[in-house]
Amino acid sequence: MTVYKPKGKPYYHYEFQIRGKRYYGSTGCERKRDAEEVERRERRKAVLPSEQRPPITVNEAASLYQDHAELLPSWPTIRYMLTELVAGLGPSKLLSEVTDRDLQIYFARRRNGRSNSSVNREIENARSLWRRAKRSKYDVGEMPDWALLLLKVPKKPPRELQPIEEDKLMLALRNDVVDAVEFLLKSGWRRAEVLGLRWEDLNLPAKSAVTRIKGGDHVNRPLTTALVEIIARQPQADTDEGKSFVFTYVCQKSRGNRRKDKRYPLTPTALRKPWAAALEGAEVSSFRLHDLRHTRGTRIVRATGSLAAAKEALKHKRIETTLRYAHVLDDDVRNALEASEARAPKSRPQESRHSPDRKSVKKRKA
Repeated sequence: MTVYKPKGKPYYHYEFQIRGKRYYGSTGCERKRDAEEVERRERRKAVLPSEQRPPITVNEAASLYQDHAELLPSWPTIRYMLTELVAGLGPSKLLSEVTDRDLQIYFARRRNGRSNSSVNREIENARSLWRRAKRSKYDVGEMPDWALLLLKVPKKPPRELQPIEEDKLMLALRNDVVDAVEFLLKSGWRRAEVLGLRWEDLNLPAKSAVTRIKGGDHVNRPLTTALVEIIARQPQADTDEGKSFVFTYVCQKSRGNRRKDKRYPLTPTALRKPWAAALEGAEVSSFRLHDLRHTRGTRIVRATGSLAAAKEALKHKRIETTLRYAHVLDDDVRNALEASEARAPKSRPQESRHSPDRKSVKKRKA
């Protein structure tokens, strides 16, 4: 039996070859007898055609994952990442033939001009594709070491947009996209919620809207007076494609099916250039579109002192996610400390009992 225990590992591993193909992995067993039984089962799977899983190409796996992911609010971004992944690895390459080295080379190329966190999102998307194919009983080979592929992202407090930066940024934005950006800032919603907002989702008399949040769940969102005013002044799109969406943009240049000066649904791609131009024009640095959401969360905590209120407003599923905004409470602690110091009575410094200037006092005998 070809089972062995690698040095420093708690479990036995198996390794064998059949028809030139190598099979290997951990048995998850600490006893050799149990490990040998696992190895026998793996051999049977490799030999018997009835137990073999059908192969699947990268392109087929992307199509399989699309059936699930296209229902998510972040589908436009996922579709872009899938397209790049298929082109980068090769559409006809079998998933079982993709090695960790192949993925390392691909994601190293993706780092060009992108932050580590952006590349990590692509890695997580690829991991979801692999897992979907495996759960669908396709042959994916040995699962890649996704944890090893993930890049280091330094933790830092969320970037907050300062009031003077906000004024300059809004003035620098193009007229057809400024309302969408202002809505992002004042609502704290995720980008996909705002750009995907449709007229049928709104109940303006009740000042509420139904949106689909991260994970695909539908939630009811209260609308402030400021948000209702932004929605009310949105022009009706003059294209069939854009009529159902609240936020649209004016096409700047005819291309493909898009015609100049016509309104179409605002997408992340359409927003990217005017957003970058506004940041440069307003001289706002190190600020992402998602930081508008961070700014709203920070302002909620600062105004209310309540992390629970921020959690509900931002629709976080876990309070741990909201704790990133706890740094704003440092101001409250600092003010409390300063206030307590101001109220403390000034006390006369006491002489040390061991001071050489202190006169000795003899105890009176009883």
